[in-house]
Amino acid sequence: MKISILIGSRNRINALERCLKSVVLQDYSDIEVLVLDDSDNQNEYKKLFRTIKDPRFQLFHSPRPLGVSGSRNSLMEKAKGDIYFFIDDDAYFDEKDSLTIILESFLAQPRVGILAFKIQNHGESEREYNVPFNTGTLKRNPQLIGQSRFVAYFLGTAHAIRKDVIKECGLYNNALFFGEEELDLSYRAISHGWEIYYESNVLVHHMPQPSVIGKGNCMGEELFHHVKNRFYLAFSYLPARFIPLYLGIWTSKYLLDAIQIGAFKFYIKGIIKGLFWLRIIRRDALKPEAIEYLRENFGRLWY
Repeated sequence: MKISILIGSRNRINALERCLKSVVLQDYSDIEVLVLDDSDNQNEYKKLFRTIKDPRFQLFHSPRPLGVSGSRNSLMEKAKGDIYFFIDDDAYFDEKDSLTIILESFLAQPRVGILAFKIQNHGESEREYNVPFNTGTLKRNPQLIGQSRFVAYFLGTAHAIRKDVIKECGLYNNALFFGEEELDLSYRAISHGWEIYYESNVLVHHMPQPSVIGKGNCMGEELFHHVKNRFYLAFSYLPARFIPLYLGIWTSKYLLDAIQIGAFKFYIKGIIKGLFWLRIIRRDALKPEAIEYLRENFGRLWY
């Protein structure tokens, strides 16, 4: 099975180089590596690819920012693999057998459509892990970090998706642009009977870089997208009884964030956009089977 390694990058040439070096070391060879660059300086990316000299690596350029969802969709439309592996340009593999483990996990579990992995963020704490469990669950069950098991969502930093999932459920939602796009696809995959599996044996290191969203107040732009996207998710997928508390919790949380970073206008802009979506969203509320899957696998419905 061919694995397509798909990477979107923007003005992070040094981080991308580290990421690609970890890809070259992988012991599974049936791969293609597609990088989409929407940076301000194409020459730096072209220069890097000239040094790689590997026919499996391809570089593409977009003249405009496509956002997280748009970049991933553009790459999938060009990919030829049976499995799409996404990794952020500021992340890299820990071990050279990571792709082999991913392939074996998919082959052993035919109804698993998406794999999530253990992400180690290198910030203030070297042991800060980002895994598909909420904070409260991890405090009660810290051993989950090292246990492979079914889960209800996955993390964007690094994840793998069967091509068949995209054929059946559709691409990432371009309207979301930034944030919550993984949760949106998780809902759709689960609704179609696919399972999501946390493969704890794959470790990816993440070296967080400054945001590349927007050209001014990046944190404000991110907040705007998070606010509007929560409205989209609530109206699109949640049964009616969950919506009021769900939106109440998230809008309160984002209001505090807006006050803290001085981005109140972005918060209001997100609320307005979210309410506007009420008129155009086609509801496809989760069926009882999907809700049961979420409840059994640490999914969240009320917040």
